[in-house]
Amino acid sequence: MDHFDELLRERARREPFPLPEDYAQRVQDTCAALEDRPPARRRSFRHWGGWLAAALALFVAVPNVSPAAAAAMAEIPVLGSLVEIVTFHRYAYDDGHSSADVTVPELSGGQAAQAVSDEVQAYTDRLLEEFQAQQETVGEGYQGLYVTSSVVTDTPEWFTLRIDATQTQASGYDFSRFYHIDKTTDETVVLADLFQEDADYAQVLSGEVQAQMASQTAADPAVMYFPEQLAIPADQSFYWNETGDLVLVFDEYAVAPGSMGMPEFTIPREVYAPLLRTP
Repeated sequence: MDHFDELLRERARREPFPLPEDYAQRVQDTCAALEDRPPARRRSFRHWGGWLAAALALFVAVPNVSPAAAAAMAEIPVLGSLVEIVTFHRYAYDDGHSSADVTVPELSGGQAAQAVSDEVQAYTDRLLEEFQAQQETVGEGYQGLYVTSSVVTDTPEWFTLRIDATQTQASGYDFSRFYHIDKTTDETVVLADLFQEDADYAQVLSGEVQAQMASQTAADPAVMYFPEQLAIPADQSFYWNETGDLVLVFDEYAVAPGSMGMPEFTIPREVYAPLLRTP
């Protein structure tokens, strides 16, 4: 915590103030107005020199100032439970041919949160650099890059942030990355960390995914997969759904044609439970 944050906390303790009853609604209306702002008012950067450094902080949360403010923030349905996201940085570009709109969240709440923030920033920086490099070959053609984020899970024990990206040129390509924090240990987690060190979880999960692929294609001729392309690396994208089941997520074109989008497979717990570090 820096000196400025400490001053804010101390002043809040010494000078408590009641929030207006309509505080949450005011914040919600402000956020909605920002989101609905017409494209013509978005800032455009035609010169790449200062492009990556030009970050627009669309939203700075105020839970660090007072508990009442934090409670009001939690009431905003459009943002959901985002008490660990303190800032969104937005990068926008439009030269009349190509465009990019990238929103990058910044987390607070411990070493793991800082590590995730750093990883997300490095990941989106790489996407932006690729976009910039492509500008040299695209010329007056079109390419687009769009990146958004969402909180998939936020419980007392677990936090999952999802980053969704779409790259477009002749066609579109959708892909996602998931970042997980075990709040009980303040550590970041990848799929491999869920399982015992010597467990062959990749083969077990692959077998279940291939079985589901076969079942779906047998039931519907329009469904198509590429089971021979299936691979489950240590950092395979996944999340826990609302019922606590493990869901594996694959990027567009990774295991199926583009018409299938980004396939997801829910894995029954009994399939992998014996392999977990903590059953």
